[in-house]
Amino acid sequence: METTPLDETKVTPFEDALTKTGNGLYNILLVAANSLILLAIIMDLFGFTLIVNVACDLRLTIAQKAILSSFPFISIIVVSFAWGYISDTKGRKFTLVVSLPTAFVLSCLCSLSPNWIVLGVLKFLSVCFSCAANSVTYTLVGESCIQRLRSKYMLLMSCLLLLGPAAGAVVAYLTTLLSFSLPIPALGINFTPWRLLIIIMSIPIGLGGVFIHFFHESPKFLANWDRNDEALKVLESIYRINHKGSLDEFQIKQIRLEDVQKKNKMSLTRAIYEQSAPLFRRPLLGQTLQLFYIVAIVYITNNTCVVWLPHILDLIKVALENEVSSGNVCAMITTHSTSAVNATVEHSAEAPVICLGHVEEKTALTIIITQGIYSFLNFIISCLPKHRKTILISMLCLSSVSGVAMNLTPEPISSVVLYLIFGCTCLCMGIMASLFVDLYPTSYRGMASCLSILVGRTSTFVGINVAGNLIFNHCYVTFYLWSVLVFTSVIAAWYLPPDKTKIIPTNV
Repeated sequence: METTPLDETKVTPFEDALTKTGNGLYNILLVAANSLILLAIIMDLFGFTLIVNVACDLRLTIAQKAILSSFPFISIIVVSFAWGYISDTKGRKFTLVVSLPTAFVLSCLCSLSPNWIVLGVLKFLSVCFSCAANSVTYTLVGESCIQRLRSKYMLLMSCLLLLGPAAGAVVAYLTTLLSFSLPIPALGINFTPWRLLIIIMSIPIGLGGVFIHFFHESPKFLANWDRNDEALKVLESIYRINHKGSLDEFQIKQIRLEDVQKKNKMSLTRAIYEQSAPLFRRPLLGQTLQLFYIVAIVYITNNTCVVWLPHILDLIKVALENEVSSGNVCAMITTHSTSAVNATVEHSAEAPVICLGHVEEKTALTIIITQGIYSFLNFIISCLPKHRKTILISMLCLSSVSGVAMNLTPEPISSVVLYLIFGCTCLCMGIMASLFVDLYPTSYRGMASCLSILVGRTSTFVGINVAGNLIFNHCYVTFYLWSVLVFTSVIAAWYLPPDKTKIIPTNV
């Protein structure tokens, strides 16, 4: 596509032109739409673990439930690289427009699964598409909003992301209270509440796919691909919406993106390599390893704690009912859980387990309260966008100290509170997302963000399957070593650049 030759006397730097558009209705609606998308994909991702537990007619064994629960995380690991490439080469909006409707359709088809294998395959494919939005939403917002409010908006979006499991718990609890069974002879299944729940969980994804059509492509992405005329039209449209239809004071005729990277024709394999390789060579290599390491610690700590939280609370309930007022989380796990878990696995790993067919009120309330508190704290953090590094270090320090204190606390309730604080690393997720937007050039921002999700979900998969097993066999040692691991991320965060550091240029 041909572009108008630049008249250097009339050229406006892109960031200055974006700042000129101001902050108004367009930005608010864009943030709202992308927040809904984030809420939808997290609600769908974690809600699936609840669905697996209430799908009684599939007669799932413990092993099959474990496999199904892991499928969504495997999907993210497999396709994050590809979505990063598509986002950086085809567009942020393009990625969402393609991925969300497809994910919605595949997710709805899951409700008609005749067995657990079909359910697993369809869910795997569904998450392969929906996970594209996990990082692209942040990138689209970050490149479409003025710098002064960029970090604040992305942290606010994380508030909705943290409410995803809570929203899923509410919907699951209410839906599974229903009682009906509609036979579908052609498929050999009965349409029961858990199948309806799958459809309800996927509706927000479909709505997000519809809403994103009403917004523009990232103007910074367009400018980065030398489509300056299109980028200028987007900026004019944003200005017009934010200023009630007037363009009188915009007065920008040409724009220039200073960190633009020249694009050359090349094969797909070479293009994918060129899109990701700069992240792992100087001058970005150190920054990439540093950020990815912190992301891995943040995800493995929070997500593993969330998965085992209901079981921990069950142990506390049993202890209090038996009038046991002493002993921390690890003491109860060692005393009450290890033998029971081993016996269960030994005798019934391949047999269908007891299935209630509904989400218990206690489980739903636990998830709602915990995620609600995290979301509220994340909102407070979003009001302090100029102190991201300080907050990040503080949260990681708090988590590390709580892990040690939990082992030293002799009383059960305090120990559980410290366990919850240990999992507070989820409050760092929004900060990390904003750092990926701020610290990478436009050409590689989408790839860096998507690969960060790949790293995060891989660490989650490892945490759930490895760390979870260690907790029930070597609890005290596990939490001591885990606390040290979290503290190493504090050291990594200490050497992050100041919040106002400019993007590192690349020589590509």
